Amino acid sequence: MSNGEAAVAAWLAVIAAPTAFDKQMALEKVILPADGTIWDMPLLPDRPGRPANWQESILQPRRRRTLSHEPTRQRFLLAIHNIELSAIDLAVVGCLRGSGAPQVFHADFMRIARDEARHAQLLEAELTRRAIPLGSAGVHYRLWDTACACTDLGEHLVAIPRFLEARGLDVSAELLPRLATMDPPAHAVLSVIYHDEIIHVDIGTRWHRWWCAQQCIDPLLHFQTVVARHFPGQVPGPTPLDGPGRQKAGFDADEMAWLRRPDEHFAQH
Repeated sequence: MSNGEAAVAAWLAVIAAPTAFDKQMALEKVILPADGTIWDMPLLPDRPGRPANWQESILQPRRRRTLSHEPTRQRFLLAIHNIELSAIDLAVVGCLRGSGAPQVFHADFMRIARDEARHAQLLEAELTRRAIPLGSAGVHYRLWDTACACTDLGEHLVAIPRFLEARGLDVSAELLPRLATMDPPAHAVLSVIYHDEIIHVDIGTRWHRWWCAQQCIDPLLHFQTVVARHFPGQVPGPTPLDGPGRQKAGFDADEMAWLRRPDEHFAQH
């Protein structure tokens, strides 16, 4: 088995692993491919691994207008746990789509995957402390479906780190000040996640610009085109942009202007 084939098999094993701990253990077995190693993109599973007793929900999540209600906070923490568990899988899909990329690309996305496994386990500890069973609310696979719908690495870099994870920054920046006094333990965990996610989005930004340079594509126009294709009608979003967080994550003034007023700032080429 070649180095590339071995890496692909190891990454697929991470996706198939059911829990955050299992995925973390599988990540430790990955040997990064050398610079420029080529492989065929494998067929992704219909669903990533999850514990057998977890049930899938097809219902859209209810809009959380307040977190002052403790059961609402419990559902919120379960939802964030589901997101962090999914984020491990999405980072690994980024690696799988990176055939031919430099080894440092895979190192960056493996870092993201390991961080997400740590986040999921922090949330698991907090949920356990509150006697909330993991998977007690139906889980969804919308993030996974979005990743599977991407056709190449460039689309993945926009849709996952630069749109969905960046939206997470917006939500966290709005919620964290309120959680500080309302629920200090939840605030402590979500603060760790927020600061790590800035780094993750920045990784997505840097590699998206690298990918666009390889393809001789304008990064802003590509970003706008992919967002319009995968998330129609979702710009501007329901939450104010986290200006400071997004700036640290590499968003430039033109991208921020378009995210606020898409009809006025579509790149013209």
